[in-house]
Amino acid sequence: MAYDYGTMEKKWQARCIEAGLDKSERDESKPKFMAIFAYPGVTGYLHVGHLRGYTYLDAIARYKRMTGYNVLFPVGTHATGNGGISLHRRITRGDEGTIDYLKRNGCTDEDIAKMKDPLSVIEFFNNVYQNDYWRRFGFLSDWRRFTCTLYPDYAKFIEWQFMKLHNAGMLIQKPYYAPVCPNCGPVAVDASETDISKGGRAETQEYTLLKFRHGNEFLIAATLRPETVYGQVCFWVDPETEYNKVTYNGETWIVSPQAAEKLQLQKDGVEIVGKVSGKDMVGWMCEAPMIHREIPVFPATFVNPDVGTGLVTSVPSDAPDDWISLEAIKKNPEMITKYGLTQDILDKAVPISFIEMKGYGDFPAKDIIDKLGIKEPGDPKLLDAKHIVYKDGFHTGKMKDICGEFAGLRVQEAQEKMK
Repeated sequence: MAYDYGTMEKKWQARCIEAGLDKSERDESKPKFMAIFAYPGVTGYLHVGHLRGYTYLDAIARYKRMTGYNVLFPVGTHATGNGGISLHRRITRGDEGTIDYLKRNGCTDEDIAKMKDPLSVIEFFNNVYQNDYWRRFGFLSDWRRFTCTLYPDYAKFIEWQFMKLHNAGMLIQKPYYAPVCPNCGPVAVDASETDISKGGRAETQEYTLLKFRHGNEFLIAATLRPETVYGQVCFWVDPETEYNKVTYNGETWIVSPQAAEKLQLQKDGVEIVGKVSGKDMVGWMCEAPMIHREIPVFPATFVNPDVGTGLVTSVPSDAPDDWISLEAIKKNPEMITKYGLTQDILDKAVPISFIEMKGYGDFPAKDIIDKLGIKEPGDPKLLDAKHIVYKDGFHTGKMKDICGEFAGLRVQEAQEKMK
């Protein structure tokens, strides 16, 4: 005998609603249980993965009702952020892939015509999620309580929630940094979306800023490896870049124009007050942080004003780019003459061994350069060399005795402590 499961499903879904099993009312005689899933972002139609997770929770909520609990199971949508805005923009410009996607999922030309602004896109999908997915699946949610993160009631809920946390002494106010588009605002807060190492499509990197004193100013370098400060012997600038002077907390910093813009987005009170040519900085002496030793400023074509602060501290013992570039500049009379470098300044830049690494000698950068046959700056193999040395150093490296309080620590431990 064949069964019409579709009809059967609708029958019992209707019976559950008629019996009011989906509704939640205050009942002090029963223990409370709240079920909730992460609201889906309003970026388009849902997929089987969404509904699979939601179904688990609906089953748990049903079980709790059957065992005597007063269950609250609200649902909603996460419409803050750029999801709805981005979708609306693609619809507005008639993006072929987006329009085809909408129509394949049942969207009509009339529906598309109604999506005149981001809010209308949000409301369209709010109805789709409720009626074409959740209600159709028979979820016993209290539909009177459906909300959206853009609704006033949800804003009041968040306000109430934070007041509760504040009154309990559980809130701490401090800076929080997130990926952002200067034009559109925050991109995402989930590392699975923004961090390449966790499967995302955009990379978030946490730099440590190092301040190198030159007179009453500071040259600012950004590093992903603060533990390498003990190996600093010189400083790199791009002679073709005109750097910005900015003031912050009563200090004058020198950074690239791109870095100045990023600093203004991340910190309050950053003001651009002047400029200085990278060419004019060549030959300067600056005091390296932590080791408090003066090191010379040299020119380098590999310095990218878009990356970090556009200024780079040099650790030739463990950085292949630094090693090969330092060797090259010392053997280039034309460049020495062009920038007026003296032999005394060149002699100050001597590699320092500060990390002990399994399988390497005192200067891992030189070892990998020799092994890969790298002869000059700009060799594409330098990228491979850097990845190999940095990876081996991170996993097997140990700080040598010259590293003060960090001596004897594994590189990855020292890195965390020095940030």
